[in-house]
Amino acid sequence: MRLAIPRRETMRMVFICFSLCSFIPLVIGEGLPSAYDVIKRYNLPIGLLPEGVTGYNLDPNSGEFSIDLSSSCGVHAGKYKIKYSPTVTGTISENRIEGLGGVKVKIALFWIGIENVNRNGDQLEFQIGSFATKDFPVEEFDKSPECS
Repeated sequence: MRLAIPRRETMRMVFICFSLCSFIPLVIGEGLPSAYDVIKRYNLPIGLLPEGVTGYNLDPNSGEFSIDLSSSCGVHAGKYKIKYSPTVTGTISENRIEGLGGVKVKIALFWIGIENVNRNGDQLEFQIGSFATKDFPVEEFDKSPECS
């Protein structure tokens, strides 16, 4: 015995399947802005992130984020050496990153974590450990550095 499916039900199933197929690319990440686009939305320069970000997670309510790199990454910023872990974490808000984890700068013989980044007009202020800050012009971070 064959059951006849009413025409209305058939059309409804086609619509549901089409809708799900349209939604799948959004779920797997296609069409999402890049990490570089997101950081610009918070009025911060893309050069805070090295080239090669492979993915990210961002809670838009709290600003908590994690950024994925394919591996550890070392860059030179002027006379400073900076090291990124494969995962960088923190909390982002307009002009500010707090609780930064996974980014260190070499000072003398020691690697010290960069904890916060604040944008004040055309200056970026980096809080290094709990004892020092250093300011740089924002334009020095217009381009993402290459990992070496």
